[in-house]
Amino acid sequence: MRPLLLLDFDGPLNPHAADGVPPGYRWHEITEGAKTWRVLLNPRHGAELNALAEAFELVWATSWEHGANRLLSPLLGLPADLPTILWPDRSPVLRGSWKTAYVAEWVGDRGFAWVDDEIGDVERERFVGQLILPVDARTGLTAGHFAALKSFAGKGFRGHS
Repeated sequence: MRPLLLLDFDGPLNPHAADGVPPGYRWHEITEGAKTWRVLLNPRHGAELNALAEAFELVWATSWEHGANRLLSPLLGLPADLPTILWPDRSPVLRGSWKTAYVAEWVGDRGFAWVDDEIGDVERERFVGQLILPVDARTGLTAGHFAALKSFAGKGFRGHS
């Protein structure tokens, strides 16, 4: 069974804290109903993620929830039916990401990699043996992140403790 690749959007794929437009990124406008968002996207990320889909099962782990498939997947060239983690409560927690408990429940014993701009040591300690990749929301995913994902997929993986 392939490991899961949990994808946050704002931060990793949309470097929302960037000063200006980082190299390789372009502005995109997304409109749904009366709401419009401006996001930065790097077209290479879609190709990289599609290539990783041979080794990982891609999963949206973003506050965009099902909107990610509808609004973001087409812009990145990703399948429009990726599994999506839902977040029933987004209340702050004392340590780590507010997403962590939901991720633990959702992944069960599956191996996984998680890219997010709001994760770090707490998640590394909780999910020993998994790849926890914090991403700077000023730069988004980099070649180093993709190399780490490829390496993790190549080494195999195990369920978390």
